[in-house]
Amino acid sequence: MMEFIVKVDKTFYEISELVTKISYKDTLNDGCSKLEFSYIHNELDIKNGSVVKFTYENTKIFQGYVFKISRSKGNEISVTAYDQLRYCKAKDTLVLKEDTAATIVNKMCNYFKLQKGTIADTKYILNTGVQDDKTWLDIIYSAISDTLVNAGKWYALRDEFGSITLRELGELSTDLVLGDNSFCYDYKYGRSIDDEFYNMIKLVSKDEEAKTVNIAVSKDDASINRYGVLQYYENVDKKFNSAQVKAKAANLLKLYNREKETISLDCLGDTSVRAGSGFYCNIGDINFNKKLIVKSASHDFLPSHTMNLEVMNDTGD
Repeated sequence: MMEFIVKVDKTFYEISELVTKISYKDTLNDGCSKLEFSYIHNELDIKNGSVVKFTYENTKIFQGYVFKISRSKGNEISVTAYDQLRYCKAKDTLVLKEDTAATIVNKMCNYFKLQKGTIADTKYILNTGVQDDKTWLDIIYSAISDTLVNAGKWYALRDEFGSITLRELGELSTDLVLGDNSFCYDYKYGRSIDDEFYNMIKLVSKDEEAKTVNIAVSKDDASINRYGVLQYYENVDKKFNSAQVKAKAANLLKLYNREKETISLDCLGDTSVRAGSGFYCNIGDINFNKKLIVKSASHDFLPSHTMNLEVMNDTGD
């Protein structure tokens, strides 16, 4: 049912019978995943830098490296391990020229000598420029955001059991249904137009040399009548022509012209679910039935497998 392996120095140990607590957390495009566990000291001294591999019900959950060890009186030791993306918190200076989110991910893996898996071709060419004094992860997350806004494609950067991947979220969709009659035993739900809600998008592209200005406005009159004017304004790069500015405005309206729903679910555990996973949610007492994406997943595996999910709307809705 469970396999828990640590590599200390050059020796592998299977310690499933010694482990007393295991929790795993993964957040969409917000750093590395984290595995925290405790084990009974039995003449095995796990060290910082040791490799950890955790498999549960034949699903490969986590592979990473130990970064923290602590203990108190007694023989139980607590350990925190992170996946490969932990190394990409380093700051650097990158010159972007004809780059995409995918090419930056490849450069990052090559620079830090990380194992690579599937790196999707994101296609969208990013603005030329210098990214200075930023972490590699922040540069990539910014590239993913720009790709979503300008090309309508959303990607997840993550470590899949020792392989760095960049996948379109549609590939991570599951057939899982969670709700008050399906594996979910508690939930919290809220709706707001107070944060990242806009029903009028105004974009301006100025070319001082050519003395031209492209202005694009995309709005939803029905939403404005209901909520009032909530405007998003941005100056965009002069390289955008009129059609491109209009397309970006339309994409932004699609992204932001919706009530922001906050949902967290407490469920029985499912090993197929991690950050970026898509699933259907059905909660009868609030008449809620739609596809969602996992923003953050926290799994506890002992004594039984449960999970807490922070979720968001699927942008494809």
